[in-house]
Amino acid sequence: MKKNKYTVGYGKPPKHSRFKPGQSGNPKGRPKGARGLGALLDEELKQSIPVTEGGRTRKLRKLSVIVKAVLAKAMKGDARALQFIVNHSATLKELTAAHPDELEAQDHMLIAAYERRRLGKSTDDDL
Repeated sequence: MKKNKYTVGYGKPPKHSRFKPGQSGNPKGRPKGARGLGALLDEELKQSIPVTEGGRTRKLRKLSVIVKAVLAKAMKGDARALQFIVNHSATLKELTAAHPDELEAQDHMLIAAYERRRLGKSTDDDL
């Protein structure tokens, strides 16, 4: 009688039920070319939309519009918006460096004053 050298057990399925070469373990899984949530969100945030500021209409990226809205809320005293800015100030610095023309001089002054107050270097000029 011929002895079988292959034993079936944990991590060793029977040979007849293994995946064949080139066969996927999940044939109805993610289709090729499908993108994840992060890629879709990045694409949407990079799109430009028309925005009216001070009677003038210009195109801004959606991400810039969101940043401006959060900054406006923080300046009005919204504690959650202010906390968001504090937590993401490094990202805000990158955004202002990447698109300096999208923020006006007054915006830069407000950000600089906020950073001075946050670091404890407050002066009367900041108020």
